[in-house]
Amino acid sequence: MVLVATLPPTIVAWLVEPLRAGWSGLALIGAAMAFSFGLAFVLGSSIVQSVEALIHDAQALSAGITGHRSQVRSSDEIGQLAVALNHMADTVERRNAALADNERRYRFLFDSNPLPMWAWDAETTNILAVNEAAIEKYGYDRETFLGLTILDLIDESERARFSQARLPFLEARQAAGTWTHRTASGERVEMDVITTSTRRLGRASWLSVGIDVSARREAERALARSEEQLRQSQKLEAIGTFAGGIAHDFNNLLTAMLGYCDLLLPQLAPESAIRRDIAEVRALAIRGTELSQQILSMSRRHVVQPTVFDPNEVVRGMQRLLRRVIGENIALESTLDEQVGTARADVSQLEQVLLNLAANARDAMPEGGRLSVDTLVLEPFDVRRLNLDPMQDWLCIRVRDTGIGMSEEVQAHIFEPFFTTKDEGKGSGLGLALAYSMIDQAGGEIRVDSAPGEGTTMYLLLPRLGDAVVSMPPVEEFPEQLAGTETVLLVEDEDTVRSVAAAALERRGYRVLVADHGEAAIAIAREYPGIIHLLVSDVVMPGLHGREVADRIVRLRPGIPVLFISGYTDDALLERGVLEGDDRSLLAKPFTSLELARRVRLAIDESLRLRTPVAAS
Repeated sequence: MVLVATLPPTIVAWLVEPLRAGWSGLALIGAAMAFSFGLAFVLGSSIVQSVEALIHDAQALSAGITGHRSQVRSSDEIGQLAVALNHMADTVERRNAALADNERRYRFLFDSNPLPMWAWDAETTNILAVNEAAIEKYGYDRETFLGLTILDLIDESERARFSQARLPFLEARQAAGTWTHRTASGERVEMDVITTSTRRLGRASWLSVGIDVSARREAERALARSEEQLRQSQKLEAIGTFAGGIAHDFNNLLTAMLGYCDLLLPQLAPESAIRRDIAEVRALAIRGTELSQQILSMSRRHVVQPTVFDPNEVVRGMQRLLRRVIGENIALESTLDEQVGTARADVSQLEQVLLNLAANARDAMPEGGRLSVDTLVLEPFDVRRLNLDPMQDWLCIRVRDTGIGMSEEVQAHIFEPFFTTKDEGKGSGLGLALAYSMIDQAGGEIRVDSAPGEGTTMYLLLPRLGDAVVSMPPVEEFPEQLAGTETVLLVEDEDTVRSVAAAALERRGYRVLVADHGEAAIAIAREYPGIIHLLVSDVVMPGLHGREVADRIVRLRPGIPVLFISGYTDDALLERGVLEGDDRSLLAKPFTSLELARRVRLAIDESLRLRTPVAAS
């Protein structure tokens, strides 16, 4: 009766009316109810099937099967839902196509980029993807590369900095910096790295792009070294302007002192107290000469006397002296490369440099240690590492100690004149400045490698001449072999030097014609009736300089040999056209009477072997 109560009144009346008719009415009612339930079943089954189809369509869409479309067709709410579902599928398909296109473009740009690129996990730092440029740059195969972390790329010296920078790094959306990386072969490369926040494989990640700036950084460091060398040269030049002038005048005084001492000593008995006093004065003059040479060496105003030499012979010859300098508690070792070849420099200066370096090493090892003085030929890798001219062959004299080492701050100043870390009174601060000046004048370079607690290595780098013939110093003659009766024309503007030189030659039997300036010497050469066997001339004089005087006298007396005397550098002399590649034509001030006599005798004898001197025309 509940059913009846819920039916419309017309239907209820239609159903109740048969009841009044008895059993036939009841049958009719049953049939009607069966029809209603059947209709309801058919309609319910259709709805259920449509809903199940929609569920299947939704599942296909959620699974990413964007090509699937609902086949439900009806005008009711279920049909509207099917239409909406198909519209959603169309939208998802278009968006997926756009994403796939973007992915292809991204992959193309990523893989084809000439700059190394890699994606890495923000949390674990694992590398998630890498392009071909990175594989080529770092030398790993793709599989190995994808098994690395960012820390595997970063040099050990940079890992602490990476850890400190990571927190602000992760908080930013983009970061940039310069990092030292290591390749698969262990080579260090400096990389400018730009990193951008992204997502990769559904995870928060970073995309990094690297630019190799190793060459640029090395060029910048080379420029900085060049600028520092220029500043150093300017400092030396400034000091030399003052010290060089004083030392040059000092040389003239020392030459006179040595000369007069040499004149007096032979006249006194060996046991004479005066002879001992004069000998002491001479010894002090020799010490003054050494000091003057050091000042002029630093200022580049001394006369350098370069010769072709064998570095191995220099190191061998200095073993005993080096051992004496460093003391007994320091071991001395030497490894000599027999293929080192030869170089050209002032050997006496080089020996002084090695002694200075040995003394510095000794002071850096108060408790003892090891000093190594080695020779070697630089390989191309070392030439590049030391930023040397790759078109030049180089040899090296390497001085290494196991001392306390030096900080970078100290290394920045070690070649400055008068800079020292030693206690007051224990160092002049000139040793390394002299070393720098000497090596520079020889066309070489000097490098230092040191760190606190790790010792110090000094590299004396010189152009290698290969198997050139080594210049041999002339054999010292006995004093009695240095006399003569020839005529010498002496031109010197300094009175004391002129007087003592003339006296020294006259005592050995020579006839000496003296002139205090160039014009006077030319007049003597023109008017003297006899043979003049040798011209001895100062280089720097008021009025005509030595080369001009020599040229005019040679025109008057063809074939006359010339011996120049001076206290200036090779550069200064070459400006005046003096040396012309023959360093035997120059006698450096200060000199002793014996040195003057030897050089005069050598010049005359050489000339007599070649030609006969002629009289004035």
